[in-house]
Amino acid sequence: MGLVVRILVPRQRVGVALVGFDEEGRILMLHHVYHPTVSWGVPGGWLNRGEAPAECALRELEEETGLSAVLGPIVHVSRENIPPHVGIAYTATIQPGEIRLNSEILAADWFYPDALPEPILPFVRESISAAASYPAQDIGYKGELDE
Repeated sequence: MGLVVRILVPRQRVGVALVGFDEEGRILMLHHVYHPTVSWGVPGGWLNRGEAPAECALRELEEETGLSAVLGPIVHVSRENIPPHVGIAYTATIQPGEIRLNSEILAADWFYPDALPEPILPFVRESISAAASYPAQDIGYKGELDE
């Protein structure tokens, strides 16, 4: 049965993103090297074989920024076309710390949900909108989010 499933069931690439808030309700946005036309986004990347999506979200945050977070729930899932994949976005509370960017990231900054840099991908915008409307107490954030 396992062989039949591996042969017949189509494979799907999965991208995982993290909409991370600080104690002021700002979102961590990253200026990515590999996205020249829509360079600002949230931490994230491709799910590794055998990796849980939640582990991927936290791994990507740590790899790209050196930061850690308290992960909240999935707030957005969608089918994306370029490249073809399923996108999953979590919300999280970023733990205080020094940002250390890796070679994939040109810059990092904090933005309020109503003052995001442009342009950003629709998936990122929809994920931020969903995360910003999620009850803050459920992700450990103690303040109020501006919308």
